[in-house]
Amino acid sequence: MAKTPKLTVLFEKLRGQTFNLEKESISVGRKDGMDIVLKDGSVSGHHADIIRTENENGEVTFLLRDNDSTNGTRVNNTPITEHVLKNSDLITFGNVEVLFDGDTADSNEADDFSHLTHTIDISSLEEKTTAPQTLTNFNPRNVKEARNKARIQKGILLTFILGGAVLLGLAAIVIITLATH
Repeated sequence: MAKTPKLTVLFEKLRGQTFNLEKESISVGRKDGMDIVLKDGSVSGHHADIIRTENENGEVTFLLRDNDSTNGTRVNNTPITEHVLKNSDLITFGNVEVLFDGDTADSNEADDFSHLTHTIDISSLEEKTTAPQTLTNFNPRNVKEARNKARIQKGILLTFILGGAVLLGLAAIVIITLATH
């Protein structure tokens, strides 16, 4: 029997909650009434939707669609508006991280990840490594603030240009008036 695809919450306050993706369309958000309710201030009321689709070959895919949420939706730390999910994708709704388990194969080891091992060999790294840059410029809130700042700057520039044009017009009227008298 095949497993049902699911989301597992990794975020500290909600860690361990799982949500089966059984419906054709699944709403995700902070508001009560959503199919997946994530009670965290960084999650919008109706943050995103997950849409189940099946192609002509019978393959099932899940399309994640952000609903223009305040803090954005990221998949594997990349901001998205729409994204076809793959098994083990790390999804972030605002600040809430969830893991997409889309592996539908039935296995006795399906929930036992102890057989997986990842080794990182740091002996080959140079002595003078630098710390990675922070990702604050990818924060949707920072992007929104930068857009607002740019709009304000354009408004100020436009005000100066229009003010200068008005002053030039007034100066022309004064010159014409003085020249005719």
